[in-house]
Amino acid sequence: MPPSHTDKLREVAIGWFIRIKDAEADDPLRTKFEQWLMASAAHQQAYADVTKVWSSFDSTPALEKLADIADQDAFFQQSTRTKRIKNVVAGAIAAVAIGMGGVLGFQTWHAQPVMQMVAQVEVGQVQSQRLEDGTLMTMNTGTDIEVTYYRDRRLVTLKRGEAIFEVARDESRPFIIDSGKTKITVLGTRFAVNRLQKLVRVSVDHGTVKVEPQSVGDATLASALILHDGEVAEVKQDAPKPVRSHHQASDAFAFEKGMVVFEQADLDEIAETLSRYRKLPLIAEAPVSGKVHISSMLKTNAIETFIHQMPEMAPVQIVPTATATLIKSNSVKK
Repeated sequence: MPPSHTDKLREVAIGWFIRIKDAEADDPLRTKFEQWLMASAAHQQAYADVTKVWSSFDSTPALEKLADIADQDAFFQQSTRTKRIKNVVAGAIAAVAIGMGGVLGFQTWHAQPVMQMVAQVEVGQVQSQRLEDGTLMTMNTGTDIEVTYYRDRRLVTLKRGEAIFEVARDESRPFIIDSGKTKITVLGTRFAVNRLQKLVRVSVDHGTVKVEPQSVGDATLASALILHDGEVAEVKQDAPKPVRSHHQASDAFAFEKGMVVFEQADLDEIAETLSRYRKLPLIAEAPVSGKVHISSMLKTNAIETFIHQMPEMAPVQIVPTATATLIKSNSVKK
């Protein structure tokens, strides 16, 4: 019987595991591996299956045998050896299940978090947090974030705000950002995610990042977008498919230096961004909210000055109230 598609993928995954296990961080082979891994969810699952076995039985004769035979390119071209590799992997996975009290016990054990943390950044503050794997998070003011590490993945839920992630490389545990309708997957890179009410913006400093909708299916795979150095993607609230953006990736990292950069930003984006630095929110009222666009660069300690100067940049007026500061249309101004 010819091998199934799943078996073939597992063979390829084993080959990648052996080849990159001891490769240097800057080895060009890692780039090719990342491209293969991010090409589809099936590739990621196949690789995860192999790493699960290795992480649980990295000293057993079975996996030592697996490593020896899988390291030979010719091995994958012979059907008899293909059968042997499937048996080794299947046997090791079965051993894990038995050791944990059956398949259900293994799945329960594997699904348990190994690390959890939450972070909420106060207004006007920027906070950095280095995680246990060496990943560095830099969170801007008003950011609300949750981090949960599992044995096969690292999950970050960005509930609100924006953050820069300098991710420690770990091929066995992809780093995944959940930002509402958008899912961002990386291995080792530096990038920023800005979650606004009407859009999510992903900016890559260096590395490879996959941006896709949260929903699962063929349509999701077709709409996934791969970003590289200096590239930006946006996912809008009313159009979940990610699209490339003309924005400069470097703008997303400006808050580290106490700066805010707007590039043809509408008033909704400006109001939500500046509200992160204020006790009272800044609200852009319709219909002016989506019609006016502003490009500007300002220091975070000059937010109030910028707000008061907005009528000089656009046909708007600033109206303070007891609960918020409103941006209204100024129909008188030409």
